Amino acid sequence: MQRAIRVLRVALPVAFAAFLLLIAVSWNRARGARDREPLPQITSTQRPGGDVAQAEAIAFEDTQTIGGRVVSRVRAARVVAFKSGWSTLEDVQLTLYRESGLTYELLCPQAQYNSETKEAEAKGGVKVTSSDGVEISTAEIDFDGNRLTNRIPVQFRIDRWQGRAGALDMDVPGETLRLFQNVTATMTPAVPGQSPMNLEAVEGVFRRRDNDVTFTENVKMNRAADRLLANRIVGRFTQDRRKMIGLEGWGDVDIIMAANTLPGEDLGGRKQIFCDRFHSEVGPDGEISALNAVGDPSVARAILDGPPRREIVARTFRIALANRAVSEIKAEWEMVMKELGPTPRQVSSDRVIVSFDPAQRRATSAFFEGSFKYTDPKTTATAVRANYDIPADRVLLTATPGFDPTVVSDGQTIKARQIEFSPRAGTAKATGEVIAQLVSKGGGPSADATSLFPSGTPVFVNSDLLLMRQDTNVAVFSGNVKAWQQNNTLFAQELQVQGAGQTLTARGAVQTRLYNAGTEQRKTPVVSRSDQLVMKRNENRVDLAGSVTIEDEARTLTSEQATLFLDAKRKIERIEAEQKVTLVEKSTSRKVTGDKATYFINKKMAYLNGSPATATDPGGTVTGEQIVFDLNRNRFQVESTSGQTSGTYKQQ
Repeated sequence: MQRAIRVLRVALPVAFAAFLLLIAVSWNRARGARDREPLPQITSTQRPGGDVAQAEAIAFEDTQTIGGRVVSRVRAARVVAFKSGWSTLEDVQLTLYRESGLTYELLCPQAQYNSETKEAEAKGGVKVTSSDGVEISTAEIDFDGNRLTNRIPVQFRIDRWQGRAGALDMDVPGETLRLFQNVTATMTPAVPGQSPMNLEAVEGVFRRRDNDVTFTENVKMNRAADRLLANRIVGRFTQDRRKMIGLEGWGDVDIIMAANTLPGEDLGGRKQIFCDRFHSEVGPDGEISALNAVGDPSVARAILDGPPRREIVARTFRIALANRAVSEIKAEWEMVMKELGPTPRQVSSDRVIVSFDPAQRRATSAFFEGSFKYTDPKTTATAVRANYDIPADRVLLTATPGFDPTVVSDGQTIKARQIEFSPRAGTAKATGEVIAQLVSKGGGPSADATSLFPSGTPVFVNSDLLLMRQDTNVAVFSGNVKAWQQNNTLFAQELQVQGAGQTLTARGAVQTRLYNAGTEQRKTPVVSRSDQLVMKRNENRVDLAGSVTIEDEARTLTSEQATLFLDAKRKIERIEAEQKVTLVEKSTSRKVTGDKATYFINKKMAYLNGSPATATDPGGTVTGEQIVFDLNRNRFQVESTSGQTSGTYKQQ
């Protein structure tokens, strides 16, 4: 098109000047003869204002050469020169031959040219063509020496563009073509088989020196299933203007992808972007490979069809494209993503990258970085980084130095080095330095309504690993478990919490330190060790099993099974033990063994039954079916329903 403008800049003045020069030469040569003969009557229509014709030439043709090379050829069926300096030409055909090998041709039925002002008018259907494919067609054009203008419809083909406009304004020295009054244009694809780009605007400006084109006012661009709306769009091209190297837009930008797909075509669902401005990235083939949308001063917004439907707002977006489908979306700065549906969710972070499966054309994963926060009606999660497996509905939170991820669900709080949770499945997995706070505020697993940990204050749990399931209301802590409420503490290798404290089970090297024993505030705890511990809600008891050891101040009770019974105030009232029972008091070196024992902590009384039960101290040994050990009075009482008891005495 640049060469075509240069043609129009040079061709009309040169052609018309050449016409006048040749007419003048021919007229001067024949002047002597004409002076002797009467002038023929010129039949051309007189110009306005009574302008009189002075010379006429019929079937005019001229060829210009420079250095032996043909540079132009002009043909006209008739030329008339007027007294005012204007000349009229009929059936004009001008051909220019450039050193590059390209040729240009101007055709029009009628033209007028002023040799003094350099003004020109071409009417009756003007067509400018070049051998490299540039064409401009219109009914008439006016030329004032610098600009070609008209106010009537124009058809054009410029590089890969072709279309129509209501008017034309061409700045010849500036090599700028302005098409306005409703421009419609189509850009053919650079690669065969790809879809063309259709565009509508109030105005389009082609700047040939800068290799760009600008469309303004109510710009609408369509390509296959994609649509773009903006107040202004600029396309930038390579030096030969065959490939696009950039596309930019400003003002109320609305980008719709996969809006109207072909039957049977799946591009991953409709995606819509609203922003204040955008710019593109273009691949080596001249096709758009990515769009960058910016919200300035407001935020940009993206809407992704589901299910579920998602809305993302951010300051900037980068939408990567592959095979006409979205392959990745990157949103940065003040990013908020909402998932709409029966269970709405919201995620915010500094940035997110959403990746799409190239075969399914669906979002498969999202990576969040910086100030991540997740919320739904039941759960809140915070972290620095997070990965979201979209098909599996699984969120993975990872730690950074000084900041561990946190999840709060149904009142339960979890903090760990890594947390993986699934909102839809209602599961959570925490790994590494787990800290959990369990309270009975919701329907999730809780430990604070058990016999060991009364309700009213939260229970804290440390472990290496935590698994939670909301459907079964089960939480399983494993690896170096420590659970505590105020001063009461439990250690184990595994701790399972069922429901809101319905059942609490500990396994593996279980140890408890309990200060809620007796009627007064204790300074030393009741310590228990066992292989397993079970507590149930609304049952004022704690069951121990396997290698049980219970220490109360200076007394140690061992057995295979034991139960701690609590009173209404959740304090240990008594301990019952079975199988291989032994009670030892270190201060007096007294020892009682039997099959079953009941130890009242407040009364300091121990009842041991056996077949027989045996009590020993430094002074001797007694046996019987039941031995009552009065710890306050420091004495044994032996009872037997059969009346058979025995004893030995050692002289001190």
